[in-house]
Amino acid sequence: MKERFPIQKCIPVIITLLLFITGCSSGKEAHEYLSITNTEYVNGTDTEDGMIMRAYTYDIQTKALDKMADLPYNSQYPLTVASLADGTIYYSGAGKDKGDELFSYDIQAQTTSQLSTGLFAINSMIPDTIDHTLVMAAVKKGERPVKVIFFDQKTQEMNILNDQDSDTTTWDISYNPETSKTYAIQYSEEEQYNHMEESNKAQTPMVPPNHTIIEIDPISMQTRKVIELHEEQILTLSARADQIMIATAKHINKYPIEYSMVNIRTGERTKLSLPIKASSELYLSKDGRGFYFLGEYVNANVKHERGIYYYDLKTQEVEAIFLQKEGFINNFMLLSKP
Repeated sequence: MKERFPIQKCIPVIITLLLFITGCSSGKEAHEYLSITNTEYVNGTDTEDGMIMRAYTYDIQTKALDKMADLPYNSQYPLTVASLADGTIYYSGAGKDKGDELFSYDIQAQTTSQLSTGLFAINSMIPDTIDHTLVMAAVKKGERPVKVIFFDQKTQEMNILNDQDSDTTTWDISYNPETSKTYAIQYSEEEQYNHMEESNKAQTPMVPPNHTIIEIDPISMQTRKVIELHEEQILTLSARADQIMIATAKHINKYPIEYSMVNIRTGERTKLSLPIKASSELYLSKDGRGFYFLGEYVNANVKHERGIYYYDLKTQEVEAIFLQKEGFINNFMLLSKP
């Protein structure tokens, strides 16, 4: 399962950058929205009656927040994605045997279906990719590595990238709507285990194994290495047009977190100085002006709660989208309306 980076205080920094997303369109912005997963108590106060996954959508143009559904929280990691393109919420739920499977909830009919069998855990899922394909970072039953899985929503067949590779694991995935390519953060489990043994023996913070971002062609399933970072953890990524935004750390589960833009074609990395604290869920906007993130906005004079924010790279202004008041924000995703 994907581990979550702890939330702590840090010293604010001042951003000094120009706009790096040169490949994004400067034309009319697509009608985009956020899909949000918030876990809350059923009775609003405690765990006595259990918890639910509450799925929301936030319309970026109208700024309207809508509750789409309450779904059962019985998975190892609560995950929902509301696809307005096909009127469906995809989510992780407990299967018949031990482990989690992919489920769908029809928003209009209010009916639930189990879509997958043979999975153990789902860390990420991205709907609305090419040819009705949903991409997952998931673990198969009886295995350990997290795989990149292309799930055909019509046939319910799974095409697993490098299925026979028992060492490479996937930390996070991103879909680039401008190029229809998928990107994945990967590392060697054997190398990670060796680093953990060295850390335990020396009683020092754990140094990450090398992390690599690969580009995946969904038709040919051919892969290409975009960038490899030596002993540096890539916590999350967002691919858009010709750039990938990443958050990185030099030690496992330790601050500080750094942010960079990576040129997809050349692999050139440009570090950014940002007044934020976010270790998961970064999404570049289509117009290239900014990005959405889950975490904290760091300002010495004002206390900012954990939540989903939009950061404008040009004006350096921050807009609060969805603050964590009731329950816990587990994840969110930037998607486009049909």
